[in-house]
Amino acid sequence: MNRTDLRSQSLDLLRFPLAVVVLSIHTFNANGLQYHGKTVAIENFPFFCELNYFIDGFLRGQSVPIYFFIAGYVFFLGIEWSGKAYTKKLKNRLKTLLIPFIIWNLIASLWSGIRFIPALSFIFPQAYETDFSPLAILNTFWDNTKDWFIPPALPDAEPATSLYPINVPLWFLRELMVVVLCTPLLHWLLSRLRSGMVWALGLAWFFGAHFLSGYVQQLLAPFFFFSWGAYMSISRIDMLQAFGRFFTHSMLLYPMLGLLHVVAAHCYPDATTVIKQLNVVVGLLFAYNLSAWLLSRGVCRVSRFLASSSFFIYISHALVNSEMLKVQYLVFHPTTDLGMTLLYCSAVLSTVLLLLGIYWLMKHYLPGLLTFITGRR
Repeated sequence: MNRTDLRSQSLDLLRFPLAVVVLSIHTFNANGLQYHGKTVAIENFPFFCELNYFIDGFLRGQSVPIYFFIAGYVFFLGIEWSGKAYTKKLKNRLKTLLIPFIIWNLIASLWSGIRFIPALSFIFPQAYETDFSPLAILNTFWDNTKDWFIPPALPDAEPATSLYPINVPLWFLRELMVVVLCTPLLHWLLSRLRSGMVWALGLAWFFGAHFLSGYVQQLLAPFFFFSWGAYMSISRIDMLQAFGRFFTHSMLLYPMLGLLHVVAAHCYPDATTVIKQLNVVVGLLFAYNLSAWLLSRGVCRVSRFLASSSFFIYISHALVNSEMLKVQYLVFHPTTDLGMTLLYCSAVLSTVLLLLGIYWLMKHYLPGLLTFITGRR
């Protein structure tokens, strides 16, 4: 395998595991399991609580920055920048970002709306008032924190001031569209300031998280990681060589920072934000270096099916995972730590298998529809 293939396949190998990580953190939830207006408090399951600390330290917040980095790298890969190239890229992103964003938020809105049909109240008992006006529904595409609907995904451990659409994971597509609109300015700055621009955005992201809030703070990570990837692509930097220099460092630092986050969550919670930010950066190096190492050693190879299914899993899982968890809880009703842990693991696995099955069926029998709703062939 030559270096170009290894570089490309290393990124492809990451796509499916990163999607599963996102699904997992949206399933495992420290706020407890909620169903039929009841809450199962996880405080009664100490091992499960501890497992959530480990998930927070090692997995939460790690995947999407890598997605932004890959998006920035791919956006400028192998092109001569011009107005014509930008227009072509913009048209392509209308298909790959905007259309899936609209479709999957509409699906989430319909799914949430079904919960308020009186005839189905025995399945979805609700105590919420809901505004079904067109403006309210449109608002859920941008900010669903005002309880127009009940989001299908379990709440994540993000700041309450952050803005999420009704299909929560699609904030990634929304922010990516914002960044893509700004790519002419980013290209101009990166071409002149080069790595200085990346460092400036990185410092703004690192320190801005402590002083800013709301949507401005939420945009810092997308712009930083997208620009980092874009800079490496524009400058034609050999990613294998650049990241490979930090192979040993990333292999040691990533687990160390993950464990430090777990300890800090118990002893000094105020430090967890800084530790997590450090580990997000290290995690990018760790993930890419590990992926390249596994491929170069022949330990594994890229599954085109799994890689191509990753986007479908990402944009659809929030409609399924919490319901899968609730159904399995009602069936098995675990009362022990081991039972609760197995329940959540089972919910993750069964959701992944279900979505893979749906993706396979659509790929074989409804390929046109699949292409349309995902924006990908």
